[in-house]
Amino acid sequence: MSLKNRAGGAVSPAMDVNGSPTSAEIPLLPRTGRPSRGRTEKTEKSQPRWLTLEFLLYYVVIAVGLPALFICAWGFSSANHINYYQYSRKLGKGWLLGRRVDNSDAQYASFRNNIPLLSYVLVGHILLSNVVQRQIPSLRPLFSLIFSLIFLSVIHGSSVIKILVLAAVNYAVAKYVGGRLGVALSWIWSLGVLFANNAYDGYKFASLSQDLAWLDKYKGINMRWWITFNFTTLRMISFAMDYYWQTNGGRDKSKYETHRQTCSECSSATHPGEQCSKSRIETPLSASSYNLLNYYTYLLYVPLYLAGPIITFNDFTAQLRHPPKSITMKSTLLYAVRWILVVLCMEWILHTIYVVAIKDTKAWGGFTPFQMSMVGYFNLKLIWLKLLIIWRYFRLWAMADRIETTENMTRCMSDNYSAIEFWRSWHRSFNRWLVRYVYIPLGGQRYYALNIFPTFTFVAVWHDISLKLLTWGWLVAIFILPELALRKSFATPQFRAKLGGWYRMLKGIAAVLNIWLMMIANLVGFAVGVDGVREMMRQIIFGEGGTVFLVCSFVAVFAAVQLMFELREEEKRRGWKK
Repeated sequence: MSLKNRAGGAVSPAMDVNGSPTSAEIPLLPRTGRPSRGRTEKTEKSQPRWLTLEFLLYYVVIAVGLPALFICAWGFSSANHINYYQYSRKLGKGWLLGRRVDNSDAQYASFRNNIPLLSYVLVGHILLSNVVQRQIPSLRPLFSLIFSLIFLSVIHGSSVIKILVLAAVNYAVAKYVGGRLGVALSWIWSLGVLFANNAYDGYKFASLSQDLAWLDKYKGINMRWWITFNFTTLRMISFAMDYYWQTNGGRDKSKYETHRQTCSECSSATHPGEQCSKSRIETPLSASSYNLLNYYTYLLYVPLYLAGPIITFNDFTAQLRHPPKSITMKSTLLYAVRWILVVLCMEWILHTIYVVAIKDTKAWGGFTPFQMSMVGYFNLKLIWLKLLIIWRYFRLWAMADRIETTENMTRCMSDNYSAIEFWRSWHRSFNRWLVRYVYIPLGGQRYYALNIFPTFTFVAVWHDISLKLLTWGWLVAIFILPELALRKSFATPQFRAKLGGWYRMLKGIAAVLNIWLMMIANLVGFAVGVDGVREMMRQIIFGEGGTVFLVCSFVAVFAAVQLMFELREEEKRRGWKK
């Protein structure tokens, strides 16, 4: 089971008087123009446009364009298509609609094929954990660690020893070196391990001593343990920095009391774990909580070990002792139903649209510009869906064990027009991790333009040490800067008033270009690479009918963007927050 996931995230400012971050809410990619903390945000509620003539025209465009996307994809995924024989070997036996299934995405196939096995482990873990929590709650950390060690021994074999040793070095550095030097050494060690793991393919015991060579025989179900260890490095850094802030005074008490008076969860909380997520992240625990048992329990916690969502040491340990009241049986069951519905949606697409197999075999010879664009679009849609399914499965597992984590992917992929907001909501838990441990310590918004490149370089390297991912990281950073410049220059009340209704039109044009750029960046990083994108762009732009397609595409995306704008306005009118 190799469930390494890919996504970006990012950041923005705020520190307390002791130098620790004061918000888990501010994204690395900041909400430009957001009011400062303590002020009431004044927003003018616009009149709904849903039933205007302008929007009726947009509905017509969407009503024509949306079915066309699926009809086009179904057409080139048909067994009667001339290119079918080029990729049909990648298809497997299906169970839906009498069709074959495209289970050729290695990452999702690994998860999909192991859902039954994982679910047996899930049920067993939850049943045992609930018994421990009810009968001997003080032993919950020890039980969790023992279960984790057994689980990791099965999937990683003897390599669990390597994981424990690498983590132990980080613990010793954080605890016994301490201070800023300890934090710096923790970062150096964690990043060094990432590169060393990649260079040596996880090491062999025989390279240390021939007397240990026999351990290499016990490889486990997934011998590539270093893939999921990337998540462990984030947890190692979280422990080191949370411990550093605890030893240096923690959070500003006056700000905390102000927050308690305005937060319903915190005002009624009697234990740290019952506070809101913001307070659980920011509030240091007692010094004794930063011990070896809690450290390993946090690092190896089974529901979140393979793929996240990412949670900080403070947050996890507070909940481990006192579960939050926000998790109920009803909310967990509803979340499970939602997960099942998303899986069924994914199964329907995998049985009807074979874009992953087409992409892998480059079986797009003779495709029209529209067909080529659909190969790219549906590949991105499947990447979004697979990560949504994987992350929600493990978040559901944690919820069933009464551990609350941040929800990744708070918006549908096709409901994003801003690169800044897209990366903020895509891998949201990683985004918040970056806020706390990377972006703010580097100076936050004061050095935004400088920080964005090292931040996304780290994001790319963390995902995978490859030129393709580095290219993706730098493309994202480059594409974000123009949007940030436009926001600061033109997203002002004075400019909006001057342009009137034309402001929304110009913003829509910029959003269309933004969406195209985001699609290019993600196709480079997670689908076809630089060469593949170059070939796709060549066929789309210079293929027969390319100009007509680009015009039609612009009109369709522009209509969709206007609906997105109005949806954001509707959220403001109803007081919803995403």
